[in-house]
Amino acid sequence: MSPRSRSEPAEANAPLAVKLLFVRHGATEWNRTKRAQGHADIDLDDRGRRQAAAAADELAAFDVAAVYSSDLARAVHTAEPIALRHGLPVEIDPDFKEIDQGDWTGLDPKAIGERWPELWPQRSWCDRPGGESPTAVRSRALRAIHRVLETHSEGTVVVVTHGGLIRWVSAEALGHDDRGSDRMRGLTNGGAVSMDARLHDDRVVLDNLVRLDGGAASLDDPNV
Repeated sequence: MSPRSRSEPAEANAPLAVKLLFVRHGATEWNRTKRAQGHADIDLDDRGRRQAAAAADELAAFDVAAVYSSDLARAVHTAEPIALRHGLPVEIDPDFKEIDQGDWTGLDPKAIGERWPELWPQRSWCDRPGGESPTAVRSRALRAIHRVLETHSEGTVVVVTHGGLIRWVSAEALGHDDRGSDRMRGLTNGGAVSMDARLHDDRVVLDNLVRLDGGAASLDDPNV
């Protein structure tokens, strides 16, 4: 059965929840120049490596049971210092990678807005030309979370991933569709959100969303 998700208040007799800490990867040169990265495998720059080290410091106080990562280098190299701090391996799951930006890959907001003026204002929820849809990203992210919950029924699990995926999973936890995902735009590189996750009737249930980075409410950025 394909895993589904719903957001609902935790009940007294609900199964134990896993605390998922979704960490956005550290910065890259393409983040600095605001180019849409998507599946382009751009590694961390010096600032991103510092952010990865800072994220490891921030999460040192958590009793982390596992560290998962997207298969893209910028996520893996953010996850590694976190995992090292806890004496854990990095578990790679490609379903945690960013949206495929398709024809937008490598372009900055000005270029995208000029070539797709009707789509750019809808970037939080529109399908990417030649790429992927937010709905598809949300679906594969939920599949990956389902696999995590099949392995872990309690404790804290870190997932190092990407701004778009975190935004759409957060919208799920808030009970919003993709159009409601703007609430989580602007998560800083190296920033994190926390949410509780559990399986109920083979469905992923997400709730208790908390933003941990204190970042700005919005950012004019492809946020990838």
